[in-house]
Amino acid sequence: MITFILLMNTHIKFHLLLFLLFSIKLLGGDPTFKSELFKSGKLIYFDDFDGELNLDFWGQAKGKKIKDGILTVGPLYKFKEVAMKALKRDHHLGLEPVAHINLIPEKFVMHLRYQFAKPELTPGRPSFQIGHHMINLGIVKDGGHRIKLPDGPSFSEPESEMALNRWIGLTIEYELGKIRVLVNGKGKTYEHEKVTIINPKANGKHRFTFKGGPECTILFDSVRLWDCE
Repeated sequence: MITFILLMNTHIKFHLLLFLLFSIKLLGGDPTFKSELFKSGKLIYFDDFDGELNLDFWGQAKGKKIKDGILTVGPLYKFKEVAMKALKRDHHLGLEPVAHINLIPEKFVMHLRYQFAKPELTPGRPSFQIGHHMINLGIVKDGGHRIKLPDGPSFSEPESEMALNRWIGLTIEYELGKIRVLVNGKGKTYEHEKVTIINPKANGKHRFTFKGGPECTILFDSVRLWDCE
């Protein structure tokens, strides 16, 4: 009888320990909403890449793989001739890594950690489009980042230390006419009539686009996205 009670106590303690560890993990991983522009937000996407790829947000799985908590995006084809034969066209051949994050709300807060692994900057690459061919967030050769508004001005932040081959901690808060961009904790809020992610050709659908250019791999290790009011 005593042995049975001891076994039961051990069994209960074991499951209690599992429950506590699981609870701690949830508390540690649950993203907290913080914003300078919005009072509230609904978390619609939260990923640390420890499971299957979310195709609703990332589109096709080809060219992407998840390993050790990292989503890696590479080119679809290595050789132009092979790509042209397979795709039966001479453009958009998938020779550079391209990633899209779809289903971006009209007003949002996003936290993202990513990296462009690449020997050096090449003309126009890498690029990060906030909205389809709209706001561009780029790496500056001398250090830091630059934000280019569509048909509008550019803003540079040399202190952000955005660079190739380094993890980039990015926070974006956006609503029409206003965007807050923090890179590695450095940045500010920009208010301008040209601040928009709305592309008339996109049929009301908004997304982020990452393009790496030659000799590049794009890495992601976390993303949180809130739909805001």
